Amino acid sequence: MESSFGTSSDARKKRVYYTESSTIYEGMPVCYEFDATANVLDYDKGAGGDRTCQTTPGTTAEGNQNEGKFMRVEDPDANNIQYFAGVVAGSSYAGLVGPRWLDIYIPNGAIVPVRTDLNCLIGQTILAVTTASQELGVPLATDSRAVAVAEETVDRGTAGLVLARLTLDQFMYQDHGGTALSVDDADTTTSTLVNFANIKFLGSSSYQRVLSMVGNIAGGGAALFGMFKFRTYVSSTPGSLVQVLCANLHIQSGGTLIFGSGEYNSAVYATIETESATPDLTNVNICAYQAALYLTESGGAPANVHVLGIPNGTPTNFDGLFRAQSAAAVGGATVSTADITSQDSASDINIPVKFGN
Repeated sequence: MESSFGTSSDARKKRVYYTESSTIYEGMPVCYEFDATANVLDYDKGAGGDRTCQTTPGTTAEGNQNEGKFMRVEDPDANNIQYFAGVVAGSSYAGLVGPRWLDIYIPNGAIVPVRTDLNCLIGQTILAVTTASQELGVPLATDSRAVAVAEETVDRGTAGLVLARLTLDQFMYQDHGGTALSVDDADTTTSTLVNFANIKFLGSSSYQRVLSMVGNIAGGGAALFGMFKFRTYVSSTPGSLVQVLCANLHIQSGGTLIFGSGEYNSAVYATIETESATPDLTNVNICAYQAALYLTESGGAPANVHVLGIPNGTPTNFDGLFRAQSAAAVGGATVSTADITSQDSASDINIPVKFGN
């Protein structure tokens, strides 16, 4: 079996049965038939016994360890991209049609030829398997899964081959065709957790981060409703409060914090900044923190609805609900009224609150 390109020595092939009737291309992506009940070995494991006595040896009912789940592959669809198997290895099958046995390169981190229609940059362009596509393309928000990074610079405006590092360990994908993966209710007493990181830093560097994520809008797109989005669905009656995002600065015994002259120790740090005076921000609306409530009640209205809530159980008194180190920084006006006092200024300060656009 010949390949249009050489491959790295760690490339690993696997023989699988391609079930589709589509034309086959070198480097095209295929996914496992995860819901297979059709057999490859022509033996019904659910029925067992002698092969000649089985009434349907060509199928095995779900739940009876059908080998088709890891030996049968098909074109990508909305459900099976979670089960990406690899890309067709070699050119011997190019131009042929299925169904047939063929070899694939499995995604193990090796650099292999893949089929794509993207303009690729070496070490940068992400390639994704996508529903109903026989080449790797852009990682879309739905029906798509990133599986490779291009390892050469070439423009494949017309679908063709590019060397790429085929791997799943650089990307996170936890979804089943738009349906959530589930955690079983077998344990009803212990808290459950899917992804976990617990890191202790022993050095003295300025920046120590467990997770760093950077998004760069370099095209005509946007980040409407969040570059990094957290959403919690409630489809039952929880046994306790529901809180989507928890930021907790926990000072342990023996721990100390420094006093900052310009900034504060904080559980949440949100800023908007520019690198220079170059950006044009004329007539742009900006705020570091935005809160909105979209509530449509089918029954009674909530007992309390607030943008900011401070619970009664707060163990430490506040010096103030809001503080600005410089009143002028928030557009303060030196207008004094009888019922406004200032703790840190010789004169009272009015802080503008604007209603409307």
